[in-house]
Amino acid sequence: MSKNLSEEPLQQPVSEKSSLGEVLRRTRTERGLSVEDIIAGMGITRATLNALENDDFDRLPSPLFVKGYVKTYCALLGLPDQDMLAWLEQSMSELGIHQREPAIKFPPAPNRIGRFLTNVLPMTVVTILVVIVLLLVIQVADKVKLPFFDSDKPLLGSAKPTVLSMKPAMASMIDQEANELAAALGKQDSPQTMTLNVTQQSWVEVFDASGDLLLADLQPPGTRLEVTGDAPFKVNLGYAQGVEIHYGGKVVPVSNIAADNTAFVNVGLDSDQEN
Repeated sequence: MSKNLSEEPLQQPVSEKSSLGEVLRRTRTERGLSVEDIIAGMGITRATLNALENDDFDRLPSPLFVKGYVKTYCALLGLPDQDMLAWLEQSMSELGIHQREPAIKFPPAPNRIGRFLTNVLPMTVVTILVVIVLLLVIQVADKVKLPFFDSDKPLLGSAKPTVLSMKPAMASMIDQEANELAAALGKQDSPQTMTLNVTQQSWVEVFDASGDLLLADLQPPGTRLEVTGDAPFKVNLGYAQGVEIHYGGKVVPVSNIAADNTAFVNVGLDSDQEN
């Protein structure tokens, strides 16, 4: 930054008619900080900073992002962030802007069991029923003989060798079904790991396949994050150019970047790893 931050209190009292954005802008000016200083310190665009300082919530991302911006801005200005965040909450409430922020959770076992009961168990039951029917067919075929002239001889010779020749193939089919079920079950129960390399400061949110929030915080440059949970992940980036996503040994491209440099990326989908 061009100047070191002064920790002295504001020279002028805050007017009751002042808005949050006005206080932030006036304090920045009194601290001798330029727009470029704040953009570099927060890792946001000039358009986002202008919207923040002018209380233009229509041009800002979700309330969770805005709270992260205000908290970082307060740290740069030396302002108490709790008071400013409370003011932000009141301002958004008066404008009818609300967003429920879920508590941070790690992938719970009940969700995995629920997905097992919903996805894997029906397939397992159907496969078992098919195997039982096939075994009954084989058992009946072993006992039934088709008479021709002699009731003691089958129509085309003994059917038993043919039936016996089918059993290894049937056993192989059953083994294959069992292996596929085991692989599917293992895939459902095995958590996946995604790596995030932060090159420029950015707000990062990560949700797992169940919609549980695994991570939500402002990340400084040089941070390396390993997030483990049930894929696919939904990743929300406050500054998309400042975060590199790795999954399955590959870099996940980040497209559909908004004008304010935010981006929403789906990572770990079977068909695609990107929105």
